[in-house]
Amino acid sequence: MNIDQLAAGYEFPQASCELNTSVVTSYLEAVSRQSEGDRVVDGFVPPLAIAARAMTALMKTLALPPGSIHASQDFEFLKPVPVGSTIVCGGRVSQRVNRGRLNLLAIEMEALNQDNEKVLTGKATLVLPG
Repeated sequence: MNIDQLAAGYEFPQASCELNTSVVTSYLEAVSRQSEGDRVVDGFVPPLAIAARAMTALMKTLALPPGSIHASQDFEFLKPVPVGSTIVCGGRVSQRVNRGRLNLLAIEMEALNQDNEKVLTGKATLVLPG
């Protein structure tokens, strides 16, 4: 989908993400296991790994133009997610602002576990060249 087609209220298609050992290991290698919050504790997925997978799932439907910037994010982690779980990620465009050559895109998202319970809610803001 082209970014110009997005308007406030647009609902992203839901996507499933399996958070298996391979996914978690790849995430930990990517962040070099430097942060206390980025490690597997008692078989649970690091919270930021969940957020990364949710963002990736939503962004797969977009063709972001070169020069796009992930400007901010705010996540709330509601429940621990065991390694091996599958989550369903969804989101919607909550705001779209055009300011000359810059566009701001605010996205609200959530992830549900296998029991249909929310495990993550959040917002992200992207700055896109116009």
